[in-house]
Amino acid sequence: MIELHQFRPFWGLPNASPFCMKVETYLRFRGIPYRVVPSGPRKSPTGKIPFIVEDGRSITDSETIIHHFERREPVHLDAGLSEAERATAFFVRELVEEQLYWQVTYMRWGDPAGWAVFRPDLVKYLPLGMRGPVLFLLRRMLLRQMGQRGLTRADPQGAYARGKAVLDALAGLLGDKPYLLGAEPRSLDISLYAFLANILDQPHGNPLQAHGKALVNLVGYCARMKALCWQGWTL
Repeated sequence: MIELHQFRPFWGLPNASPFCMKVETYLRFRGIPYRVVPSGPRKSPTGKIPFIVEDGRSITDSETIIHHFERREPVHLDAGLSEAERATAFFVRELVEEQLYWQVTYMRWGDPAGWAVFRPDLVKYLPLGMRGPVLFLLRRMLLRQMGQRGLTRADPQGAYARGKAVLDALAGLLGDKPYLLGAEPRSLDISLYAFLANILDQPHGNPLQAHGKALVNLVGYCARMKALCWQGWTL
């Protein structure tokens, strides 16, 4: 049995880490048997999660994990895509995973209103040893990293403007198609859905979530992906 090492479900989401949710969404979509092992970065061979363990071998990085399994499939998720479509998928995924990762992080750790609702639930979720100074230092590190990207506590409106622009671009790219590149879900959709779900489906609202929920085609897209990969899932 493949072991998927990742955070536990949180806030009604399969995973509050988009990268963890990306891998589990893929495994569910492909029907690959696995079991979740609640874990953290300290247990990872590279200090990052998710990672899988299969036959005693550990594999980290969400994209590397997906490539590992796709090599075994008789038909690749991206089979039939043109060279231009593959290039589009690559650049969209790179942008989404960079920009929306920091938007999700800011929603919870940087936005003062978001931190006010995130911290109490996070503290209950964390081991005792991480609820005091360790949590303070972790947030301070994240605030510094967000500040380097222009995402500051003092300017939530400016911080969210970047995320809104990404959501608008995705809505424009999707148009009236069922999936980003056409009629069938591709590897890009696995990643995109995990990030969008962490924005649209978290329980506490914010300006970025409100903007995303106003983009009707993105909401419908997420509903299709959820029905495809997470039908019947409960905490």
